Amino acid sequence: MLIKPAKKNLKNFLSKVRRIIKGNPTLPAWKLINLLNPVIRGWATYHQHVVAKDIFNYVDTQIWRVIWQWCKRRHTRKGRRWIADKYFTFGDRRWLFSAATPEGKTLHLTRAMDTPIKRHIKIRGDATPYSPGMEIYFERRLDLIWTGKLKKMKTVAALWKRQGKCCPRCRQLITNQTGWNIHHRIRKVMGGSDDMSNLELLHPNCHRQLHSRETGAHSGHL
Repeated sequence: MLIKPAKKNLKNFLSKVRRIIKGNPTLPAWKLINLLNPVIRGWATYHQHVVAKDIFNYVDTQIWRVIWQWCKRRHTRKGRRWIADKYFTFGDRRWLFSAATPEGKTLHLTRAMDTPIKRHIKIRGDATPYSPGMEIYFERRLDLIWTGKLKKMKTVAALWKRQGKCCPRCRQLITNQTGWNIHHRIRKVMGGSDDMSNLELLHPNCHRQLHSRETGAHSGHL
């Protein structure tokens, strides 16, 4: 179900797409795809946190209908099968509007449905990064945020390379199979920051053991 404040945005988005398509009746198909893809991709990415898949499916259906009419107006004497064969790719992704560039590269119209739904990670109401017992909670939250962001993944890759691709605790390799967690060298409760200089990648088990020891040491001083 679409969140109510976004309904007007959806209507404006589809109107913009229709204007682009209807306003370019003689444009080569590959150029039309190049015009539409940034618009569709941008809208879908922006709304991937607040919509359900059925909204993306609705968007794709509405765009397909306008594209189909665009194709039919260009070839009034051709049948449906001819038009479908000329402009659409079939198979696992049926009815995908496609076209080849002069260089021979095949372009496909972006589908909103191909954008993954990513819900915002909510902060627990009683959570604060400056509470010793919540430190691992916020570090795990930082993991989840970063793994979903390309720019942040570049930072993670930089940490990984800086450490020689190894966990600094056990000296074993960090891989996709072992997994990893982000750890603050100087704890947030002690004034540590999220800067690269204060971060390191640890194996999940090493991370848990380290926090367990730190929590125990902290408790022993109370």
